Amino acid sequence: MKKAILVIYLSHLTFLIFGQTTKPFPYLLEITHADDSTVHLYVDKHKTEIFNQKLSELNKNHPLYTSEDCESGMTLLAITSIDNSSRKYAIVYGFCPEPEFHLYSASDLSKFYGAVGGVNMYIPGNGSLYVSGHLNSNFDRKVKLKFENNELKEVKQPLYYVGLKTKTLKPITLYQTKEFKNVVANLPENYRVEVLLAETGYRHEDYYLIKTDFGLVGWAKIKAGQYSAIDIEGIYFNGD
Repeated sequence: MKKAILVIYLSHLTFLIFGQTTKPFPYLLEITHADDSTVHLYVDKHKTEIFNQKLSELNKNHPLYTSEDCESGMTLLAITSIDNSSRKYAIVYGFCPEPEFHLYSASDLSKFYGAVGGVNMYIPGNGSLYVSGHLNSNFDRKVKLKFENNELKEVKQPLYYVGLKTKTLKPITLYQTKEFKNVVANLPENYRVEVLLAETGYRHEDYYLIKTDFGLVGWAKIKAGQYSAIDIEGIYFNGD
């Protein structure tokens, strides 16, 4: 009986430890795009007005209503604040021309602050925005953005985390440095690897830090085709 209780307790503890990591901001409200279930916006429900409507379907008296150009088919997901101020922003998603999150003034569609590609946007209310998704990038790229002089700017990271467990599609050589000095390992085709880090994540050919199935780590320059992997399965540019 004691063993059974211990197993249940440990299982519950494991869930608490690891289950909480599935969502980076679990206290935020999830809004799923009305026409695309892969797109999500996460916001503070106490600071947010939810719309989930195309701009052309809003009340014609609404300041964000439009029937012109590509913006009319974009979806106003919500109007929310980004920090502790009373200033509100419109979070709009759509193809204009790329599928991206667009930020506008909540009261004036002509005031555009910037756009970022991705399928998940998190607005925790601390003044920053967090976006993830394999869109306009070579993998599920995760970025942080802040406002600088009324313009949305990405907070630079030394490297991007990839965390992709996959396999090689061609033979690949890993090196100690990005200058291709000192070979760490020569990997054959169809070899299991984990792509750990990337230098940028949107070039068609870029530097990646890769871990072998054994556990060795080294740098490689990986080609990423458009919509199709070339060197490593799962590394491809998803965008125009």
